[in-house]
Amino acid sequence: MGKHIAFVNIPAIGHVYPTLGVAAELVRRGHRVTYSSVGRRTGAIESTGATALPYESTRPSDTDREVRAPGRTTYLTASLLGFLAEAEKVLPQIEPALRADPPDLVVFDRMAFAGRILAEKMGLPTVQSWVVMVSNEHWSLGSLLDGFDVEDPDFVAFVNRLEAFVGEQGLALTPTEFLTPVACRDLAYYPRAFQYAGDRFDDQVCFVGPCARPPLPGPTWQPPADGRPVVLVTLGTIYNRDVDFYRHCVAAFADSAWHAVIAVGERTDPAEVGPTPDNVEVHQLVPQLDVLDHAAMFVSHAGMGGIMEALRVGVPLIAVPQTLEQEANASRIEELALGARISPGEVTPQGLRDTVDRLAKDETVAQGVAIMRQHVLESGGAPRAADAVEACLR
Repeated sequence: MGKHIAFVNIPAIGHVYPTLGVAAELVRRGHRVTYSSVGRRTGAIESTGATALPYESTRPSDTDREVRAPGRTTYLTASLLGFLAEAEKVLPQIEPALRADPPDLVVFDRMAFAGRILAEKMGLPTVQSWVVMVSNEHWSLGSLLDGFDVEDPDFVAFVNRLEAFVGEQGLALTPTEFLTPVACRDLAYYPRAFQYAGDRFDDQVCFVGPCARPPLPGPTWQPPADGRPVVLVTLGTIYNRDVDFYRHCVAAFADSAWHAVIAVGERTDPAEVGPTPDNVEVHQLVPQLDVLDHAAMFVSHAGMGGIMEALRVGVPLIAVPQTLEQEANASRIEELALGARISPGEVTPQGLRDTVDRLAKDETVAQGVAIMRQHVLESGGAPRAADAVEACLR
């Protein structure tokens, strides 16, 4: 007999989309899934057969033109404060519905604090989702920061605010206990071989790789009729408003053997990028999986979801990271010979074109990508993730 499983996530596409294949697989197996996210994700959620439970969010919308990434040294604290504010707003919106129709288990994103609190209050088993690198005593994102100060006034303010919020919910959890939840299982949407110190994680963490999701409505795309190799360029869906970067990309591939597909996101009007030659397309949105199926190179912000989608079809990577966790991914791309990284402020048309041309001929990168692709294909995907969820059901 099927169970009721609640997914609680933050609104970001890079956090929602990797989980849709898991929701779809659970529905296919006869379970009932309720998925909490912003209203704009309802169509994607319902494509899995799940029921959407929408909420109003504090997070920036897909079209907000003023979004800027926090500075490197303030990124962790700013992110934690932002996601705590989100939980404070979201929890009272979703709790009444889920108490009226109690789930048997909660799958919550690492940064969806509302899901963690709700499960604690209702005494439910949990599965924690990771679309960023998993942390343990052997590796953590904070290790990338030299001298992170736990006595920093902003971090102290976060700890105090978290302690107060958790206490208001009637939970006897210290901030440390809250930030290191012991879920029944952790799902990481990439293979163990991509994880820093991957061999130091036990079977508590299921490295399931990317989970194929149902087709989503949206724009269509056709590969170039002239057969040129395709390079896809994107900075993702959040910190993606960088018109100069897109102009550099147009200049890099104009008068080249490449066909460039540039997705600027909904914060930018493609007209701002300016005129383009016939071998360069500029769109707000593209069907990324369709383009990657025909691509020979992927230039991106190094978000985990896009990295895995590219590696699934054997496409080399050029990382232009915008945030701390993307820097971690970019460094791993270099370590594993999956491509190269370029700092955002160092992107030039000639440098980008030279890097793309070099990587396209690099046999070490071709071998590295082929090896990691095999790891991706063998990770188990949505069926293995659903197995892990089912194992945690009472």
